[in-house]
Amino acid sequence: MNKKTFIYDTSKGFSSLIKHYYSTKMNIDVCTSKKRFLLEDIKDYDACFFVVNDMDDFSNLIKVYYKIEHFFIGVPNKIIEDKIDGLNYDDVVVLDFNSSKHEILKIINHNLLLKKLIE
Repeated sequence: MNKKTFIYDTSKGFSSLIKHYYSTKMNIDVCTSKKRFLLEDIKDYDACFFVVNDMDDFSNLIKVYYKIEHFFIGVPNKIIEDKIDGLNYDDVVVLDFNSSKHEILKIINHNLLLKKLIE
């Protein structure tokens, strides 16, 4: 369990899901407050789960994207999802929050295994 993962989720529900299913497979740090989000604290993470609920979150995503290699982005808002698609980020997994929990976990598992972030 040597991989470090950062989760940014101001709504807190998705981060709870990830911690529940993956806390035994990787080290997880969570930020659930925009006020406590400090870019200088983002160091040495192998993966990031980032939930973008509004334009403040979108701005934080842009700041942190280049500091972490593997990104999973969850977007419950179609307008913001279009903005993220327009960034043309490479190797990002965009999670469809309209899918079932089972489908989302299947996509996450597949990509974590593919990127050798879990065994």
